[in-house]
Amino acid sequence: MADIKELIHITVEWIKKYKIILSSMFISAIVILCAIQLFVSSKEAKKFEIAGRQIVEMSQNIIKHYQTSPSYWGLSSNEVIGKKLYPNNIDIRNGKLIGYFSNIIEVGADGNGNMVMPTAKNFVIAYNGLNKKQCIGLGSHKFNKKFWLKVSKITIKNNKTTTDFSWGDKEYKLPITRRKLEVLCQKDNNGVIIHF
Repeated sequence: MADIKELIHITVEWIKKYKIILSSMFISAIVILCAIQLFVSSKEAKKFEIAGRQIVEMSQNIIKHYQTSPSYWGLSSNEVIGKKLYPNNIDIRNGKLIGYFSNIIEVGADGNGNMVMPTAKNFVIAYNGLNKKQCIGLGSHKFNKKFWLKVSKITIKNNKTTTDFSWGDKEYKLPITRRKLEVLCQKDNNGVIIHF
């Protein structure tokens, strides 16, 4: 009986003695995990910032190129490539615009890159083939006010749904929240289509 009491006493004393060390290790582990999370989050944010800048720069190039035209007639991905209206950090592979996420970018009348027809005053830039994380990050990207003035709506499209977000809509209004995108964006094959 005395041995059990002695063993309990030794165990309690050991826990008291090393409690500070164990607590410090636990707190250190939490701090390290938080630092890793912040690093990963900032790295992810930079990816979406680069992809967002691609959209801004390409839309500005297109708008500037067509500013003296009465419409965007003839605009397509091929036209953007031929006139070099794409940013320097977009690749061209097999006659296709390849965005930051190694996805195909379509430019034109719709998300498939069909040519804009005569008298059409609008065009789209579509980032297709995005996974869920890319869809959420790009769809909820915080563009500047000047950019938003040119946007009429953003469409989130995948195999399951097609949802338009516009300024006047109450349920699906611009800018898009991450919460909405977490529900709409699927595991893969998402498109973020920006209408100008």
